[in-house]
Amino acid sequence: MREERHPLSVRKLFPLLFSGMITVCIAVLIVLFSRYVSGQIQNNVQMDTERQMDALSAGLEQEIQSMSDVINQVYYQILKTSDGTQVTWDTSLQDFYRQHNKQLVNVALYLKSGETVWSTEQTPAQAADVVKQPWFRQAAQTIEQVSFGSPQLVCQGDELTRVIVVSRYVEFTRGGQSTEGVLRLDFPVSELDSTLDRYKSSKVDYCYVLDTDGGMLYHPFRKEIASGIWKEWSMPMLAETTVQHDHAAWNIQTHQIGYTGWKLVAVRSLTDVQQQNRNLYVILWMVLCAAGAVLILTDLLLLRLITHPVSQLSAVMERFGVGDLSVRAQAEGIGELRTLADHFNSMAERIQGLMRQVIANEKEKRHMERKLLQSQITPHFLYNTLDSIIWMIQSGEYEGAGKMVSLLAKFFRVSLSQGKDIIPLRKEIEHAVSYLSIQNIRFKDKFEFTTDIDASLLDYLCPKITIQPIIENAVYHGMEGKYDDGEIELSVHEVDGNICIAVSDNGGGMTEEQIDYILHNKVVSSKRGSGVGVHNVDDRLKLLYGPEYGVTIESVLDEGTTVRMTIPKVRETDEE
Repeated sequence: MREERHPLSVRKLFPLLFSGMITVCIAVLIVLFSRYVSGQIQNNVQMDTERQMDALSAGLEQEIQSMSDVINQVYYQILKTSDGTQVTWDTSLQDFYRQHNKQLVNVALYLKSGETVWSTEQTPAQAADVVKQPWFRQAAQTIEQVSFGSPQLVCQGDELTRVIVVSRYVEFTRGGQSTEGVLRLDFPVSELDSTLDRYKSSKVDYCYVLDTDGGMLYHPFRKEIASGIWKEWSMPMLAETTVQHDHAAWNIQTHQIGYTGWKLVAVRSLTDVQQQNRNLYVILWMVLCAAGAVLILTDLLLLRLITHPVSQLSAVMERFGVGDLSVRAQAEGIGELRTLADHFNSMAERIQGLMRQVIANEKEKRHMERKLLQSQITPHFLYNTLDSIIWMIQSGEYEGAGKMVSLLAKFFRVSLSQGKDIIPLRKEIEHAVSYLSIQNIRFKDKFEFTTDIDASLLDYLCPKITIQPIIENAVYHGMEGKYDDGEIELSVHEVDGNICIAVSDNGGGMTEEQIDYILHNKVVSSKRGSGVGVHNVDDRLKLLYGPEYGVTIESVLDEGTTVRMTIPKVRETDEE
């Protein structure tokens, strides 16, 4: 007798297929949402850490600026204003030390030979030992800039105090003769510690500071590190953003503190944050699973009423999954199907809104990056110019001081430019010429400068403060070692439909390695200038106009250097 077959009926097939589809959709939603939430958590952690680092950096830079102001006060108000007899400095420096004894641990003045001129230390160090110190060599090699050394232990009474050594190159009169030396001030590290302690540290969320030598300037677990209980594993990974360590994901961020060479490092566990949000995942999974069970049970009772709506919803979700974020489901059917469609639409609205927010945030981020790069032009030029004006006034050179004030006013009138980032090329050239004129006065006509400018290009637009940093490098680096034969030329011409701005000098030139370092490193060490000019300008131009624009450098040793900037021809009416 032939065995009778019972084919699977449509009534049984459709519920199985529908149930399988619902199960798959729920699983996909869980995976997609989990990944989305995980990404959002990581972004939120990074943004929160950045905000805290910005606040800490501002506090540290304020402390650093305070230290710089104190050492400059000693230099300009005491050393620069009197002949350095022992009696004079015993009085003035000692009075200054008494007034600032809560802020200062030691004050010392040395000749370039290392000989101690004046010191608050009971036993001044030998000259041979002084000249070997990193802080001494750094200060002697860096003119017109305050240097910050690594922490040291010094005796303060009967106790050892951990201090930061702040030093700078100085010129003073001693016995009627001009003398060079190094001024040193010791500040207690406790002031920086109190600022950094504002960051509520834990084993999974903390920050620390490294000095210029990579040594530990501050760490919340310094005692544990000293005793061997804690080992800082993140130091070799400072270039990473997210790393895996000890079976957990960590977010590492670094921030340069001013021009000190210090690095502020924040370390935070992403796994810990995600662990804290695990309850949310559990609830989400339970809700979605419950919704799936209800839909499957409903399908068994209302097969004919829900087959078509499910097919439509599946098609909508498929379109949404491939990138059509504007698609929405029609609220058809009964019971949970209509609710599911509504929830999907709500989720789609939120995701689409979040995507718009991400795009807006990215646009704002690029705008802020341009603002940040422009703001990196340090105020050293202003400080140095004001110092020169004060010195000229004190020396009776009133005409030169007046001319310098007028040029400085013109310089900052263009710098402000009513808050505009993009200004006519004519104003930018005026800004650069004012800077050159000021520097020519400061350096006693050490160099001559000429201009070769195509007048037809002056009405085109140019990013503000782009020519001046290039000229600054030509003055401080190109003219180094020159005496009376320095030459700087500023030229503006059209090349291949773009505007080419070139600054040339007849200085000592650079090697290919030096050129590569300048173009690809954010900080360039300098004895006098701001040290951020060329790389800063190149980044700004590329952010504004694209990678085909920016800065190129041509240099021949012992002949000179030419720095060229290429920007598109854009008029004010062409801007967005």
